[in-house]
Amino acid sequence: MISVAVIALVFVGDAHACTCAAVPARQRLDSADAAFIGRLVETRPDPARDGAPELVYVFSVDSVVKGELGDRVEVVGPVGGASCGFELGRDEASGVLLRRDTVRAVWLGGLCGQIAVGELIAAAEETDEPIVNWGGIVVGTAILALGALLLVQRVRRRGPTARR
Repeated sequence: MISVAVIALVFVGDAHACTCAAVPARQRLDSADAAFIGRLVETRPDPARDGAPELVYVFSVDSVVKGELGDRVEVVGPVGGASCGFELGRDEASGVLLRRDTVRAVWLGGLCGQIAVGELIAAAEETDEPIVNWGGIVVGTAILALGALLLVQRVRRRGPTARR
């Protein structure tokens, strides 16, 4: 006998949800074309889009973290968080990572590009750890030690030299 729950699942439509990869903030910032801290001031339908509904999100830029951006930035993105669109309230400060669509000459962004302001600032201030070339250090030290040993042996073979 088929249970009622199984029959109910047949009629359930496709579920839509946004899933963003769990990537460290510094790596996310490095892969972005631009980044800023700003506030959403306006949204409007994207007139250039024929397919899936998109919005133009207009931001007032408080601080540019990466790239060259003006005081206001227009970002094209999906509508709503379930479709990976921004989930921001008006005048709410947020970090935003952008990609450049060179074909349409627009900035692209959305939920996966949202980042907490503090997290974005910390990522921007991180410095890459210095790479230590241990092999070079060991080989260099060995060559210096060998050179010093040969020099000491040569000085000993000559013996004390008379001063002139």
